[in-house]
Amino acid sequence: MAAGEALDKAGGAGGGLFVRNATGLVRQVSLSDMLIMNTIGMNLGIGVIFLILQAQSFFPAGNMIVAVVIGTLLMGFTITWVYSEFSSSMPRSGGDYVYVSRVLHPVLGWVLGWNQAVWLIFFWIGFNAWFVMTFAVPTTLQVLGYSTGHLGLVSVAETISKPVWIFIFGTVINLFFAAVLIFRRAYWRYQRFAFLLAALGLVITVALVMLRAGHFPAAWNSFASKQHGLRYGQILPAAARAGYHPASGFSFGASLLMLPWVFFVVGYGVAPAQISGEVKRASKSMFWGLSGAVLINGAVLAVITLIVTLALGTGWLGAVGAVPSAGLGLAVQPGLNLFGSILTRNPILLILMGLGFVLWALNPSAVSELMASRYMIAAGMDRVAPRWLSKVSDRFNTPVNAIIVCTIGGELAILALINFPEASLLGALLSQMVAYILVGLAGVAFPYRLPQVWESGGGRRLLGIPRIAVAGAASVIVIAWMLISFAVNPTINGTFGVTRTLSLVVTLTVLIVGLIWYAVSFYFNRSRGIDLRDTYREVPPE
Repeated sequence: MAAGEALDKAGGAGGGLFVRNATGLVRQVSLSDMLIMNTIGMNLGIGVIFLILQAQSFFPAGNMIVAVVIGTLLMGFTITWVYSEFSSSMPRSGGDYVYVSRVLHPVLGWVLGWNQAVWLIFFWIGFNAWFVMTFAVPTTLQVLGYSTGHLGLVSVAETISKPVWIFIFGTVINLFFAAVLIFRRAYWRYQRFAFLLAALGLVITVALVMLRAGHFPAAWNSFASKQHGLRYGQILPAAARAGYHPASGFSFGASLLMLPWVFFVVGYGVAPAQISGEVKRASKSMFWGLSGAVLINGAVLAVITLIVTLALGTGWLGAVGAVPSAGLGLAVQPGLNLFGSILTRNPILLILMGLGFVLWALNPSAVSELMASRYMIAAGMDRVAPRWLSKVSDRFNTPVNAIIVCTIGGELAILALINFPEASLLGALLSQMVAYILVGLAGVAFPYRLPQVWESGGGRRLLGIPRIAVAGAASVIVIAWMLISFAVNPTINGTFGVTRTLSLVVTLTVLIVGLIWYAVSFYFNRSRGIDLRDTYREVPPE
């Protein structure tokens, strides 16, 4: 049975239960666009910095390469595989909101979509703009200034780090992405160009570390002397005083504890599923765009980590990450971007590396906005959110209203982060993991709850068992273990949850407000003769 016929029989043609019988979006996202989008969403360029800087410091006996390989395979063949199967069978805007609400229960689907959208709008969109102006741009200017001797750039870095400039430039970033996302074709052109520059900067950085590793101690000493910081040979003794001691052996258990840092990259490889209603030939391309992208990015992450650890040594990397920033005596936070930059004085290479670093930090804002606006379309089409959120412009074929809401939410997030800069990522991470567990459970039930729709996506089996059910069960186990690690291990949650009590309070508050919203929407629609339970029995229209 053709996919379209199966979905029509499942209610995909609309049947009057939805706001309208078509979203108004068009299928114009190619496989290459999807791969780039997913790579930006996984943010390899920033994730590798935190992996190298922090994981080895906290777990000296662990092996980062082992952690990356395990994490990549686990994500690529469990939860990302589930998303791949779902988006091939039900390529719809809102992705996992649609999967869970149709397979498990409307309330669970709504809570998932609500949580994801709220965190995307009021945290990630604003956080990325704030992170660019508080970390990426100032760090780049400082590195350029100290490396070239143009100390005026250091002064500029200090100036733009002030709250008023963070808000002004953060607003410019949000408005820019709102504009290119509204003008649909402009965004995909920008994404390709920006990704090429970001990738080029990362390649140059890694190449310098690999080819000039023998010059690194002298380059570090030269850079540190300009700021009266610790010399290369002083790092290990300083780290020892801070409690860090390089391990003499290998620990598989410590390697597993490094997985949360790997999750920061390969754990976010599902963004295209939320826009699968706009992907060309989704039934064939989603596997490559999701699982394929995770495996590719994981392989690149492993290669970069291997090159850097061979060049600089795991002991020294762990030590430099263990010494508090104030103890290093540097104005710049150490990281891969700094390691590459101090190995050259070529201004063109320095600018390309700096620009690439900024773009890696900047571009996920647009990906977050794409995802959040598609959640709004899906919820609006189902009538559980205001219908005006689902409106798609006839001129641009984009959800202008939803993008505006995202932009406003991003502005509020920037203001919040300026006033509470210690806000942690823990709440967003917990929300993501809970969502993955729900999607995994939906994967187990999918072939049995909606067999025709499952068959329309290929109906693949492993030893007679639906592959999505196997991957779904495995993903629940893997993600639940990682969730427990975040919640229980003091080293891990202490790193990502500086304000973990506040994070948990906010997470619960978002959940409660979402449940109240659904209840109000349910009874409001029922008063108008619309039963949302009937709506959720149908697959939404394209």
